[in-house]
Amino acid sequence: MYRFPLYRPLICAGLGLLSWQALAAYQPQSEAALAADAVMECQFNADHSSDCTTTQHYTILTPAGREMLSRIDFSYAETDGFELRKAEFTQPGGKPVALAPAQIDTRTAPNPEQGFLREKQTSLAFPNLRVGTRLSYTVQQHYAAKPLLGQFHSVLQFGPKPVRQDSFKITYRATRPIIWRSEQMDDYRFTASSDRKKLTIEQKAPVFLNYINEPSIGFIRQVPRVELGSSTEVQDYFGPLAQRYQQILATPLPPASAKAVAALRELPPAGKVAGLMQHINDNYRYLGDWRATERGYVPFELEQIEQRGYGDCKDLAVLLAAMLKASGIKAETAWVSRENVVAPLLIPGTHAPNHAIVRAEVDGKVWWLDPTNPVFDPGRSMPDIQERWAFVSDANGQVRQDYIPLEAPDTSIVLDKQEHFDRAGQARVNARIEFSHMELMRLMVSDNQNGIASNDQSLCERFTRELRDCQIDREPTAFVAPRTYRVKASLTDLKPLENISGSYFYKSPALEGDWDFLVNYRRNGQLADLYIGDANTLRYTITLSGAQLDKDVKACNVRSPWFDMDLRSERVKGEYRYHYRLSQKKRWLSHEDIVSAPFEAMVSQAKDCSEQARQLVQLKGAAKKT
Repeated sequence: MYRFPLYRPLICAGLGLLSWQALAAYQPQSEAALAADAVMECQFNADHSSDCTTTQHYTILTPAGREMLSRIDFSYAETDGFELRKAEFTQPGGKPVALAPAQIDTRTAPNPEQGFLREKQTSLAFPNLRVGTRLSYTVQQHYAAKPLLGQFHSVLQFGPKPVRQDSFKITYRATRPIIWRSEQMDDYRFTASSDRKKLTIEQKAPVFLNYINEPSIGFIRQVPRVELGSSTEVQDYFGPLAQRYQQILATPLPPASAKAVAALRELPPAGKVAGLMQHINDNYRYLGDWRATERGYVPFELEQIEQRGYGDCKDLAVLLAAMLKASGIKAETAWVSRENVVAPLLIPGTHAPNHAIVRAEVDGKVWWLDPTNPVFDPGRSMPDIQERWAFVSDANGQVRQDYIPLEAPDTSIVLDKQEHFDRAGQARVNARIEFSHMELMRLMVSDNQNGIASNDQSLCERFTRELRDCQIDREPTAFVAPRTYRVKASLTDLKPLENISGSYFYKSPALEGDWDFLVNYRRNGQLADLYIGDANTLRYTITLSGAQLDKDVKACNVRSPWFDMDLRSERVKGEYRYHYRLSQKKRWLSHEDIVSAPFEAMVSQAKDCSEQARQLVQLKGAAKKT
C-alpha cells in the first residue's frame, strides 16, 4: 500500500531510522512496478499559508504495482484543506470510469504511537485493478500558516522507488523571490521568471532508479533534492520562534521543577545535569500533544508541561533548559535533524530540523542533551544526533548554526574470559565484562523493555548457542549510565571446538570480526553506504587452559581511517592467552570508501591477522593425532 502524506507536522523524530531508503545493486527497469506521471502547481501565499494542486497518473506494470495502489491514503491536518477534484481509472482498451463515492472514505486518521495528532485521512480504493490498469486523480491542498513562521521553506526529494517516473513537472509561485538550492538534480530542468517569483522544475527524461539485495544496514544517503525558501538566514526562519522560547524560559519554574532544582543545589555541575535528566525521566514521559496543530514548533508553557507529566521533544527540551538555567548552568535550546541519516543542509529553514534538544556547558565542555531518551550517558551525545548541524537559540533570541561532532571511539566493552577445556572437548567458561557507552545503553534499554531475566539469557548466548548452567551476576541497571558496568558470567560451553576428522580446532568469533561481510559487499557489487553505529573500541583478553595449542599467534597491527586492530598472544604458566583490540573510528562506511584500494588493503590485512586465532588444539589426556 502506498501512503501519500501531504503534510509533515512539526513533531519530534523518534528513536530509530526514519524516511531514508534502506536496502539499496540496481534493479532492472523491466521490473518497475508502476509507471507514473505527475504535474503539480504550488503557491506560497503572503500570509505564509500555501496551496498545491496535484494531478497524478499511474499505470500498473506488474502484480506488485497493483498491491502498491490497492488503497491510496492522503493524510492532512484538520486545520488544512483537502479536496479531491477528480479520480478515475481506465482498464486496458477501455474508457475512463469515475471513482464511485462509495470507494472514497474520509475519516479521522489514527494517532501516532506516542502522541495525539488530529489529522484527517482520505482514502481511495480503485476497483478491479490489474496489470495495464491506468488510474489518475487530481487533489487540491491548502496548508494553513503556522505560528511565528514568517518565511516559506519547502523540500522536494526523489528517492529510490520501484516506479518508473515517465514525467514530472512542478511549478512554484510566490509573492516574493524564490531562493533554491539543490544537489544531484542533473536530470531536472529549472526555469525561473525574471523576478524569481515563479520557478518550474521539470524532469528531462523518464527515470527509473531502485536498489535491490543490499544489507539491512545499507542506506542511500544522497538523493536528488531541491529546497526552496524565502531566505538563506537561519535567524529569519527561527528568530521569532527563539523569542517565544525565551519568553517561556523566563517564566518561574513550576513547583515540582523548582523543588528538584533545590534538591540538587549542592552537587557539582555534572551531578546537577544527571539529576535533572533523572527527574525528567522519572516524572515525564515522551508523549506529544499535537491536537492543537497551530502550535507548530512552539512548546507548551512550563506549568502546562508539569501539570500534564508528558510532552514531546520541544516541551521536554524547554523544561530541561529552564531547570538547568535555574541551577546556574548555561543551557540553550537547539533544533536538529534526529536520525541516523541526516541530509546536508541546503537552506536553514523550518523543514530542516525535526527534533528539539538542549545545548549545555558543563565544566567547560559542551553537552548535547536529549531528554526524550530512555537512558543518559553523561557527557556523550547519542549517535542519532552526532556529526550534524544544530540551530541554537541564545538568551537574546539570536539563532546560530552550531555543529555536534562525532564522539571519540572510547572503550565500550572490556572482556576478560577464561575457557578451561575438559577431556570431552567441552569448556568451563568464566568471564568478567565491563560495559560502557553505547553497549551499556543497549543493555539498559533492553533491561527496561524485555526484563532482566530475558536479557541475562541473551548475555549467556553472546558467548555460545550451545551451553548449560549459565549464571549471570550483575547489579540492576538504572537511567544514568555509570562510567563502567560490570557483569560476571559462568557457563559450560558444550561445543567450544570444531571437530574435523577427529582433530579439534579452536575458533573464536569474537576475535574474527565480520570482515567477510565487507568482502562480500565488494564481490556482490553493492552500492549503499553502511551504518555501523557509534564509534567504539572493544578490548578482549581470552585465556585458554586444559589443552595444548598448536602455535603462537604472530603479533599484528592494523591502522586505517576506519578501523584499528591489534592481536597478539602469550603463554603464561601453561595457559594460552589472546590480547585483542578493535577500534571502530567511524559511524558510516561510504560506498566510495569500501570500494577503494586502501579499504581493500585494510580488510585483507585484518582478515589475515584475525584468522591466526584459529588453532589446532590437543586436549589433555587425548592421544595426539599423527
